[in-house]
Amino acid sequence: MRLRRFIGLDMPAALRHVKEALGHEAVILQTRACPEGGIEITAAVDADLVTTPLAARDGAAGDDLVAMTRELSELAARVRELDRAVRPSTAAIAGLGAEARALAERLALQGLAAGLAGTIGASFERARSEGAAAGAALEVSLACHLAPSTPAEARVIAFVGPTGAGKTTTIAKLAARHVGGGRTHVGLVMADTQRVGAREQLGAYARLLGVPMQIARDGRELRAVLAAFADRDAVYVDTAGLGGDPADAGALERLLAGAGEPVARTAVVSAGASEVALRAAWRQLGRLGAATCVITKLDEGASLGTACTWLHEQRLALAWLSTGQRVPEDLAVPSGSALVRWLVAA
Repeated sequence: MRLRRFIGLDMPAALRHVKEALGHEAVILQTRACPEGGIEITAAVDADLVTTPLAARDGAAGDDLVAMTRELSELAARVRELDRAVRPSTAAIAGLGAEARALAERLALQGLAAGLAGTIGASFERARSEGAAAGAALEVSLACHLAPSTPAEARVIAFVGPTGAGKTTTIAKLAARHVGGGRTHVGLVMADTQRVGAREQLGAYARLLGVPMQIARDGRELRAVLAAFADRDAVYVDTAGLGGDPADAGALERLLAGAGEPVARTAVVSAGASEVALRAAWRQLGRLGAATCVITKLDEGASLGTACTWLHEQRLALAWLSTGQRVPEDLAVPSGSALVRWLVAA
């Protein structure tokens, strides 16, 4: 595989260099802002990825050739996927005015899909043409496309997602907000009987907040717990982390189906999760019928762009942003100003 790097004053200029050197079949592997200014693009051609004559390489063993061929085929498939995501940038971003184009390029560099970045840039440009100040236009454009509505909160919500995404801490933050407001009676349910210390962690939060917590090992127990919590305005269910085994989602779905009343499902994912990891997670989360999402661990320096692209593709409503470990302070509503802080200014 032959990789080449191209530098331009801005994204359209760098893309022109790629097209001139490699033609329309070029695929973009990476873009980044150069410290000295400008944009650097790393690109290749599909033919370089899939037709390199491995057999001609001296000393290559048969098994090595098979393994390398397989790896290159997988890489080629991944590159084509990236290509489909990045190529819209030529039309979606290059056609914008200077101010909107700079915004769209910034969003793309933060991990947002080029097509979505261009759409947000176009919304920003329209708002500016109608007389909106830059800050207001930016906030409205981001909120419109990434958090278009505030999802209604159901009485019973199960928080579902990969192991270590931050489900328990998110539940503690939400419960603390309700208790602190004095308007809501909260109940907590621990349905994770697998993770060592899970019960103790949620129980510690429950004692600190002065709210009841009960355990549900299956659908029958969950139904009984919810009946006991009939006087609670909000009930949050902590669930076992989802791994790569499809049986995990199946077992959790059976538990939630036995609740005896509607249970909303909110996905919890880390901002640091890769695109591949998020797509794998959706194979389970989609089966569970997740409709809303909490993005966590923004304090760990991860870009919000990849996760926002993913939730936009899956049509998930962004409910909350978890920005640190403090309970309940580090939980933010995904307002326009919050999105500017964590996506544009990060």
